[in-house]
Amino acid sequence: MNPNIYEAALDLGATPMQALWKVIIPEIRPGMISGFMLALTLSIDDFAVTVFTIGNQGLETLSTYIYADARKGGLTPELRPLSAIIFVVVLALLIVLNYRADKAKKKYE
Repeated sequence: MNPNIYEAALDLGATPMQALWKVIIPEIRPGMISGFMLALTLSIDDFAVTVFTIGNQGLETLSTYIYADARKGGLTPELRPLSAIIFVVVLALLIVLNYRADKAKKKYE
């Protein structure tokens, strides 16, 4: 990201808040979205790290909940719809992002 874009927006009459919302946020949005998706994926997937970092404070993430539930003898019925909801949300997000990227690509062709 070019650091002069923010200053250029200010020079062209934007307030600092307008420059933030109209210039900076659109520039960093893809990184924010991909960082969120990566953090969500790693928090669900990386069970070993989660077990060693939560300690014994009673904190429970989704992966530790599933592990503890599976050790008790089976998965509770709440986990099936939760898994389906996570799948549908991620699928919808990917479809929307791909559609928007394709639409923007066609716009500039």
